[in-house]
Amino acid sequence: MRYSRHIPSLMEFRNASERIKNVAIKTQLIPLRWYEENPKILLKPEIFQPIGSYKIRGVYNWAKRLDPVKRANGISTISAGNMAIAVAYVGRILGVPARGIMVDTTPRSKIEVVERYGAEVMLISIEEIIEYLKNPPDDRCFLHPMEEYTLLEGHGTVGLEIIDEAPDTETIYVPVGAGFLGAGTALAAKALKPSVKVIGVNSEAYPHYYESFKQGKVVDVERKTTIADSLGAWASDHMLKLLQSVLDDMVIVSEDEIKESIRYLANENKMIVEGASATTHAAALNVPIEERGNTVCILSGGSINPETIAKIITNSS
Repeated sequence: MRYSRHIPSLMEFRNASERIKNVAIKTQLIPLRWYEENPKILLKPEIFQPIGSYKIRGVYNWAKRLDPVKRANGISTISAGNMAIAVAYVGRILGVPARGIMVDTTPRSKIEVVERYGAEVMLISIEEIIEYLKNPPDDRCFLHPMEEYTLLEGHGTVGLEIIDEAPDTETIYVPVGAGFLGAGTALAAKALKPSVKVIGVNSEAYPHYYESFKQGKVVDVERKTTIADSLGAWASDHMLKLLQSVLDDMVIVSEDEIKESIRYLANENKMIVEGASATTHAAALNVPIEERGNTVCILSGGSINPETIAKIITNSS
């Protein structure tokens, strides 16, 4: 199957914003709580979306643009969690069958969410993913998580909202997994404010795009266990080229820094975030205020196991 690699214009981002407005909410920017020195950090809490992550934006936009006759047969995707949850939710909203293909090591809590929305769950091994992505069944519309450029439009509405609400923003930090949130946010934000810097973030344990970005080519990196597990996609040549053209830099943060940010956001801003979300806060804190200026950290989602968050908050992990 051939996928279009169309790069959206500002008008197309605006159209996507209109298309998703009754499903995805405009998440308000919230100041990071501080005590001694204002860190000039605003939080973009996509954790407050109906499914708990930004994925609803791109998935709903994609589904609404499908041919209605083909869409009626159903929609599906392969995912570590949040994308499958989004497809399940959108399937319920649109009244079409939905299927989430998930890795057999996916936490049971995420699988249950997909099932509660009435979607079918199919578990496969990590080794089977690549082959499945090459030859997905044609019984329904398949959302390829690393090839479907329509996702840029929906995910990019995050960037529109940031600049619309806070036009004095100087730096945006965004987690980078498959890359569509990072690229979409940068494209949309820079269409409104070309001077804004957009920084992508990886975990030190799995720096797939960080290393590829630095070396100028896709490189294989060791896939270590990371609390930012939703950033576990593979790097691709086409997405690397796009990210290199729109991101100002890629940085990494350690597992301890991610956990400290999860702890801080829970205790101080009363926000429960997953590891991927916390990478942006951790990355911003590593840069002096005078270098990054007015900053927005995208909190991409809140899918974290209760046991994990409890251990982190009580500092027993």
